[in-house]
Amino acid sequence: MTFKQQLKNDALNTFLNFNEFAESVVYTPKGGTAKTIKAVVERQRLNPADETSNRVLINQVQIFIAKDATYGVGSISKDGDLCLVADQPGGIDRSYRVKDILGSDDGIWHLLLQR
Repeated sequence: MTFKQQLKNDALNTFLNFNEFAESVVYTPKGGTAKTIKAVVERQRLNPADETSNRVLINQVQIFIAKDATYGVGSISKDGDLCLVADQPGGIDRSYRVKDILGSDDGIWHLLLQR
């Protein structure tokens, strides 16, 4: 097994594990069908929408999901993909738009979501 294969395997089976860090979210690719996937969700306080807007506060969430077409998402469409994320674990699902790709490797996408 190569390092890249091991990285993907660890992402799916360790990091994105319901018994460890992950929870369910519903991800809808732009023009695609919604599906429930595992994600590590990092909820944040209200932040300004961008550097030029100091008055408008928005909800932001960062998620880590599998970079895999079967168990996660194979490709990302910024400002087109949507994700339903609970406002707190076990809470009400809220719709967020994928605003940015903060990082990725062979196993995981790190995404910024905004409401």
